[in-house]
Amino acid sequence: MHPVIKNFREIKDVKPLSIVSLGHGATHWVNGIFLVLLPFIVKDLGLNYTTAGIMASIFYIAAFSITLISGPIIDITREYIKFQFMCLISGVLALIILGFTDSIFLLATAAIFIGFCVSGWHTPSIPYLSKIYHNNRGLALSIHTVGASLGDAVGPPIAGLLMLFLTWKTTSLLLSIPVMIMAIYLILRLEPADKIIDRIKSTKALEADNNKPTTRVKYIEGLKALIGNRSMLQLCLLAGVWSMTQNGVMVFLPLYLVFVMDASPALVGFALFSIQIGAIFVGPMAGSWSDQIGTRKVVLYALAVSTLLLLFLPFFNNIYIFIGIVSLVGCSLYSIRPVIHSWTMDLTTDKTSGSAVSMLFTAQAALTGMVPFIGGIIGDNYGLKVTFYMLTLISLTALIVAFFMPKINSKVR
Repeated sequence: MHPVIKNFREIKDVKPLSIVSLGHGATHWVNGIFLVLLPFIVKDLGLNYTTAGIMASIFYIAAFSITLISGPIIDITREYIKFQFMCLISGVLALIILGFTDSIFLLATAAIFIGFCVSGWHTPSIPYLSKIYHNNRGLALSIHTVGASLGDAVGPPIAGLLMLFLTWKTTSLLLSIPVMIMAIYLILRLEPADKIIDRIKSTKALEADNNKPTTRVKYIEGLKALIGNRSMLQLCLLAGVWSMTQNGVMVFLPLYLVFVMDASPALVGFALFSIQIGAIFVGPMAGSWSDQIGTRKVVLYALAVSTLLLLFLPFFNNIYIFIGIVSLVGCSLYSIRPVIHSWTMDLTTDKTSGSAVSMLFTAQAALTGMVPFIGGIIGDNYGLKVTFYMLTLISLTALIVAFFMPKINSKVR
């Protein structure tokens, strides 16, 4: 029996995984729509690449802020569901604000709420799922990221097609409705983690641990150990550099397609869809493989592929070949997203799982926030092709960092 099927059959209650994964998809639906709309907003408002990059950097500043403070709050309060709900509401507000945008100020405000929506989601959702699916964490988190990939994949082409008939403002307002529906569904139907664990009775040891309250003293002790964990710090660096590559491609691909290849909104949406479609299928396999052969090997293979593909990408002038290569880049980069999340949970305990996720995504936001700004300056002065050479160099750096990560982890020895 295939490892993915075997691991999936061991999951006893798929309802919480399904709801959280759909919610994750809704947050990335918001982000995907923003990326499709951004080149056309840039055109209408008369902005340059640097200003567009600054808008994306504002997103990462907001992401940095929310992940920095949310981890400790989540670990102490354990209010996983309420925080997920608040993230979805932030996404609704972002799209509504975007629908009324006629200035840089409103565009920046929308970017802030999108940062809260997308990055704020991970701090409550990953520990929540890790507690429930402790024995199949890699697969569960890979399914969770499939939800993100679905949102990234479905949102852009829908937005692109609507923009063939509607303005980008009307498109943004209309596409806020599914996010609101998802927020209401989540707050009404998602159950607390401890209640689910009691029902499915995964293991007595896990139940005993989950039922113990987390005191501030125990939390601070665990946080000190987490910060002093060299492997965790190395993983944060790896995640940050990997995220620089992944998100750099997502920000500059639509700009490249519109301003260099003169692509239509529909084709831009299809290109962003193609990035995610491979990850939707490969992600669960990558998560399951990481449970079997170890996270480090999977990450190394994926980063090697993405580096080689990015190196040759700017040499293709045919837009359809270009999109095909980009889809393979996305497949390799996005497939390891759940693997890195699972690796994070391997290096922490239940007491500090929220803070571990917070550390990871804070590092990602801090490093990734530089890429849109620097890439925009490079694009304005030397062309967007040179921006993609920059992303190739960053991907190579991530590969080198991954190579020097410890070879032994809690999954495979």
